[in-house]
Amino acid sequence: MSITILATGDIHIGKQSSSIPQNSDEIATKSTWSRIVDYAIDHKIDVLALTGDIVDQDNRFFEAIGPLQVGFEKLNKVKIEVFMVSGNHDYEVLSQLVNVKKYDNVHLLGANGTWEMKSFSKQEDKIQFLGWSFPKRHVNEDPLLKFDLTGIEQSITSIGLLHGDVDSPKSNYAPIDLNNFSNLPVNAWMLGHIHKPQILREAAPLVYYPGSPHALSAKEQGIHGPVLMIIHGPNSIQTEQIPLSPVRYETITIDITDQLNEADIRNTLSSKVFEDAESRMMELEKVSFLIYDLVLIGEHAKIKELENWVTPMTQDYMQELGSTETQITVRKVTLNVQPKVENLEELSKESSPAGILAKTIIALKKGESTDFSKKLEKQWESLQSNIKQSATFEPLRTTERFDLDETKAANSYILNECNRILTVLIEQQNQ
Repeated sequence: MSITILATGDIHIGKQSSSIPQNSDEIATKSTWSRIVDYAIDHKIDVLALTGDIVDQDNRFFEAIGPLQVGFEKLNKVKIEVFMVSGNHDYEVLSQLVNVKKYDNVHLLGANGTWEMKSFSKQEDKIQFLGWSFPKRHVNEDPLLKFDLTGIEQSITSIGLLHGDVDSPKSNYAPIDLNNFSNLPVNAWMLGHIHKPQILREAAPLVYYPGSPHALSAKEQGIHGPVLMIIHGPNSIQTEQIPLSPVRYETITIDITDQLNEADIRNTLSSKVFEDAESRMMELEKVSFLIYDLVLIGEHAKIKELENWVTPMTQDYMQELGSTETQITVRKVTLNVQPKVENLEELSKESSPAGILAKTIIALKKGESTDFSKKLEKQWESLQSNIKQSATFEPLRTTERFDLDETKAANSYILNECNRILTVLIEQQNQ
């Protein structure tokens, strides 16, 4: 006998995916919540475990209350238990949405920043669920340091539910030291807050971010969906990611060297995108929208013209994958293309503008810098800082973590611009 758990978090009911070329009910996260509930019912799951940020914000109360309570009602009718914790987005609203008197199958653990344990039984099998919920929007200490639960039976599987930021000590969202998990008598931890699915520890204990089940933006690439856990015992836990997101984002790199004209470029890009989509066919059964970012590499003699050739693809390209009816579009095309220059090394020895650009390109490709690139990097950093401090991004600064490697981003941007400008200079010289 085994117990099955469907674990997920960061649904953010009230939000919808970006960069979708048409309106559809499927792009709203509430549609994925319905998919999760239906999957649990159809596959006779025993427990649904939710790791916080189920609702996007307090001001989404009225948008979330309908779908959330309909889901709880459906789960209650088939006697599927729900164990959950609140995160930094729904620390206030989740307790208001969960009517425990109406739904005796729903358990919100660890309210007000305390640790709490409740048990689930299925015939002779049993699981101990432990959880801690956000008491306020910002928490600056590791909640594991206040773990004070006693009476945990080592012979019974224990599952911890927690929302927080692992190995980010300066985070405002419950910074958790990964090493602290190993000091506690818990067999597995299912976490919320990070939208990318990732396993931080394989065992003793298992530490797993299921990620967001609904991909919201191009930052959230690859398969997204809840994690199916099959519990055979404290030291025997199987996991499998279930792809349920109706939206999927991917990035592919395409070499356009030797694609000399617009027709060649069009054919190469469209065929590469469709080939990649076909290669993922087995993963796209539930995907209605597959959205690509393209990164073009290689050499080309006319980078300015190349920009004009590829721009329409983000506006006009749309194909459908026949067997799954998945709609394929392109969100963005990035040119990491080098100028087709036979004598770049020789050119770099010149003191001309073209020579300075060539020298900078060679240095940046080696991970080095020049006086010119250092000046550009300082200007880029100043502009980037002004952008981040803009009032426009204030809501993001209060709820999200920025993981941008600014030096890498600056060098990438400068390299691309140097390549583009050098190509224009060479074209002008050849006219």
